[in-house]
Amino acid sequence: MNTRNQLIGAWCGPAFVVLFTIGYWLIAHYLPPHAPTATAEDVAALYRQHTTQIRLGMLLMMSCSGLMAGFVAVIAVQLRRIEGQTPVLTYTQLASGTVGILFFILPALLWTAAAFRPERDPELLLLLNDLGWIFFLMPFTSFVVQNLAIGLAILGNDGAAQPFPRWAGYFNCWVAVLFVPGGLLTFFKSGPFAWNGLFVFWVPLVVFLLWYGIMFVLLRSAIQRQATAGRA
Repeated sequence: MNTRNQLIGAWCGPAFVVLFTIGYWLIAHYLPPHAPTATAEDVAALYRQHTTQIRLGMLLMMSCSGLMAGFVAVIAVQLRRIEGQTPVLTYTQLASGTVGILFFILPALLWTAAAFRPERDPELLLLLNDLGWIFFLMPFTSFVVQNLAIGLAILGNDGAAQPFPRWAGYFNCWVAVLFVPGGLLTFFKSGPFAWNGLFVFWVPLVVFLLWYGIMFVLLRSAIQRQATAGRA
């Protein structure tokens, strides 16, 4: 049962990525993101022309975000094998990863609120839209802490349990660094540090998807080896 539950949690990762992509991109058409320099009238037109698609896309985005909890939990289970009786980094990863779920749910709710009454004053729609993007991309801290906790736990492993290869520790530390530029979007409305820019949106997006893919493969391998060792 333990192996089955861990595998279910691991598969929650790619399930989340697929459903999120469908809701965010294929239904709501939030990819590529519009520019922060868009006027209130431009933003209002977006919500008025695509009201139903945005509502459906945000509903799916919010709903599938819960799958992240299962993925974070399985990472915690495997990190606990490394840390043993004092799992400080394990709990840090679990707490920060859980908080990170909010930054997918809250933007979806804000964008849904904008689409709920698209006849509102364009300035109010612009405000809700801005809040959604800021909630979505600026709060890098929970993701940085989560990845640093994973990386440091793996790199500090000197015990018998070896669920992850050592390079995965360096990979998670680099992922943490690449999320940091998100905090700079508050200063820019254009360029690479705007919310539609290279270092705030595109690099973190690619890194985020790559992280889920790599961690899923590593988790599945670790779970299978753990199950094999348990049967030996």
